[in-house]
Amino acid sequence: MLTKNLKIILLFLISTFSLTGCEETYNYEFTPPDISEYRLSNVIFDEYVSSQLTNFNDLNEQALTEVSFGNVLIKNISYSDNGIFAKKDRYSGSGVIFSETENYYYALTNYHVVEKHRDFDFQLFEVWDYFNNRYDGFIYKGGMDYELDLAIVVFQKSEQSLSVIEILDGQIEVEKAVVAIGNPLGEENVITSGHILRYGKTRITNRYDETKTNEFLSIIHSAQIQSGSSGGMLLNLDLKIIGINYASTHDPENPESFAIPSHLIVAFITTLTNSI
Repeated sequence: MLTKNLKIILLFLISTFSLTGCEETYNYEFTPPDISEYRLSNVIFDEYVSSQLTNFNDLNEQALTEVSFGNVLIKNISYSDNGIFAKKDRYSGSGVIFSETENYYYALTNYHVVEKHRDFDFQLFEVWDYFNNRYDGFIYKGGMDYELDLAIVVFQKSEQSLSVIEILDGQIEVEKAVVAIGNPLGEENVITSGHILRYGKTRITNRYDETKTNEFLSIIHSAQIQSGSSGGMLLNLDLKIIGINYASTHDPENPESFAIPSHLIVAFITTLTNSI
């Protein structure tokens, strides 16, 4: 017969084990390599050309699946202490692989997806691919732009081959059909379709309930996205990148989603790779 005190001790041990078992394990020891190891150069972009396809149903299912192999889930963990029970801020979003070298993949995402939470001292990144493989990620040196809400995350290749999606240099026309791929609301590799509604400035609210006006002309489209889709790809029907999604109105009856146009993305990447 267990005594009352012993029962309490056993319950405490069981609770401690359960909490420890549920704690995620992070690679706090990872150190990004020097820029000389992963520097990008001579990234080539094709000029935007309007797709001859006009309807989402015209897309080849296999091609749509293969382009999804370029979608990644990015987990941003901010922390001050790496102890088992230390408080952490976990934030996640989407990304799209746009380039590769012999040893690395390069993914576009949003600045706000990879920004460190202001209440914590350190951060680390995990990248998860279509096949649920995990990688240690890091920010390309100088590769964050607050005004454009853009960032580049780099991660080392494994044996798993992933898709590299081409970015078009130009602006897609209003009323053209588009496809969005991302990781909304805890789901992965979600595909939605819509069309370009218009271009315009937007005002958004961040996680601290602060507002920011995006002065550039965003793509406003009807392909539905949700929380977690930030940083995900917006494609034309040739399945080329024409934008990076960053926010939406979350209105299922009349969705309006917002993306950074690809011509601004091309300028961002070109300036970055030419300056470092």
